[in-house]
Amino acid sequence: MLQKLPLPFSLTPAPLSSVSPRGWFLRELIAQKNGLTGHIDAIWEDLGPTSGWLGGSGENWERGPYYLDGLVPLAYLLRDDALQQKAQPWIEWMLASQREDGFFGPADNLDWWPRMVALKVLTQYAEATDDPCVIPFLDRYFRFQLQTLPAQPLSMWAAARGQEQLLPMLWLYRRTGEPYLLDLAQIIRKQSYDWGSFFPHFPYEKTTHAYLNRPLFMAAKRMTLMQDWTAKRVKKARVKRGKPSTPPKPKTAEEIERSNASPFLRAFHQTHGVNLAMALKMPALDALFGGDADGFAAVQAGFDAIERYHGLANGLFSGDEHLNGRSPTVGAELCLAAELLFSLETLLAATGDNRYAERIEEIAYNAWPATFTPDLCAHQYVQQVNQIEVSRKKRGWYDAYEEANLFGLAPNFGCCAANMHQGWPKLAGVLAMATPDGVALPVYAPCTATLDVRGTTVRFTEETNYPFAGEIVIRIDEIENESRALDFALRLRLPSWAETYSLFYNGTQTEIEKQNGYLILRKQFSAGDQIRLSFPLKLRLVPEAAGGASVHVGALLLALPIAAQRRVVRGTPPFADYEYMPRGEWRFGIGNYSLANAVITHIEPGELPFDTDHPPLTVRLPLAPAPQWKQQQNSAGPVPEPFSAAKRAFIPQMLIPYGCTQLRIAQFPIVNNQEE
Repeated sequence: MLQKLPLPFSLTPAPLSSVSPRGWFLRELIAQKNGLTGHIDAIWEDLGPTSGWLGGSGENWERGPYYLDGLVPLAYLLRDDALQQKAQPWIEWMLASQREDGFFGPADNLDWWPRMVALKVLTQYAEATDDPCVIPFLDRYFRFQLQTLPAQPLSMWAAARGQEQLLPMLWLYRRTGEPYLLDLAQIIRKQSYDWGSFFPHFPYEKTTHAYLNRPLFMAAKRMTLMQDWTAKRVKKARVKRGKPSTPPKPKTAEEIERSNASPFLRAFHQTHGVNLAMALKMPALDALFGGDADGFAAVQAGFDAIERYHGLANGLFSGDEHLNGRSPTVGAELCLAAELLFSLETLLAATGDNRYAERIEEIAYNAWPATFTPDLCAHQYVQQVNQIEVSRKKRGWYDAYEEANLFGLAPNFGCCAANMHQGWPKLAGVLAMATPDGVALPVYAPCTATLDVRGTTVRFTEETNYPFAGEIVIRIDEIENESRALDFALRLRLPSWAETYSLFYNGTQTEIEKQNGYLILRKQFSAGDQIRLSFPLKLRLVPEAAGGASVHVGALLLALPIAAQRRVVRGTPPFADYEYMPRGEWRFGIGNYSLANAVITHIEPGELPFDTDHPPLTVRLPLAPAPQWKQQQNSAGPVPEPFSAAKRAFIPQMLIPYGCTQLRIAQFPIVNNQEE
């Protein structure tokens, strides 16, 4: 048995039932409820009543658990009875499906991977409801795995993503202290990809084309898809004849080990964007669970390497579906964004490192909303930093098809339609976090939270329009002890982009301690206290490695919206598939002259906070035409080299938050001033 015990998190997220979204964040979650999340089960067969995760004969792999991984936290964050009732049959079926030996889920699918997602769902559900069935359920399943994994090891997706299961195992260990979980963690470590050794020696500096011959890859993929299609047809025919589905014959340990050792599969999984987004947290989780203590350093090495060779201006890295370099016209998959956010949230809890908090905001407030229509009734499979057309045309993706950047129900592959629901709800977990000596607010958004601070319940409210504005007001609503007062430390993240700040405590400007990227206010706080923190928002021009520069204000990436005509490709609005065809000019460059003559305007975020037509922040500034910028393969071509322009050549334009756009330019050529 392992001697090392799981380490505690540096920051403990507020339990799911202890956070209440407010302001624009609440309105965004309501838009999600009114959009695809609240309706997809009625319009998409894979998440409908025939799902294998409801006991039906339909899709029985990852899509049901993926959907619940967002539906459950959304339902309990909003305290919404209808959403909770929508989730409950899935939960009840899952719990009732457990066999006497501990296995659970659809009997005709034996894959370990979708069950890893289902386990995360159950821990969230248990946090929100205190359902006493969950802990014994998890215990039986993990004991089953302990006995079964040596003969039926992790394979394919489960081998690449195996350490995802360490999170629900940590959750259970901290409630039961069962030592066998440490032994199970060791088995999972041995059977999973060794991401801790991989990231410090990251080998994929080029696009995936250099490592996996694309024509051969696509031929192999077509063969696999045909086999899957045939298997589904056979299954449907059996069901139609009234014959039960039967589980596939399990592979032997030797067969699985040979498959896992395949150089082709290794390259496939190690260049797969969603795998990498998940894997970036795994060395740290392994270190927490008694593995290599260098796992935390391996994580940062992975971020540094992927950013260096494949990082994008919107905070993501390329993955369409595989690594594809740093061009602003390559794709970044929605599932990649969802899983990268969750990895960052996990790493923030594990380490407290403010760099992860800053990256969370960069993605959550830019790339994440950009991959949806403002009403969240349609989503893209992949997004582009420079996206000048959304249409069914061939582009330079590695493994995605012509429809990959349509906005719709399930363009390209259906995985993102199932996995898109977790992004906004899970953000609530990192807004308010407990520390050994108090409270931390590492990510800013309007909310009310209740935390246990050294045995005393503290309730507080955060009022803000951040990231659209730079002022944050924290009010201590209640301290549940006799004196209604308590000594503790309040940690407020100081963003790296903030040149200055001001902090007022009960109306008096206060200088406070700075440590590791946080402002720390140590006081005896009382109910009714108020802290006002302000960050002046200034425009920043950030050079990009693939050419040109991006424009930022605070946590927001800005973009030039391109006027577009929306066309329905199929379906009935609002849940339809759409093209967006450009009807405006997009070829412009930006320079210091642009920023020096910019005017920023704020309005209150509306019912749809990332509304294209009524963005909560606009920047009017002059841009220089760049007629030399050509279109290439139905996308904007490479960003032109820096050029010079006279002041009289600049034309007034408007930038808005990247997350408010469907068509846009967000990586511009650099323009130098030409003397008149």
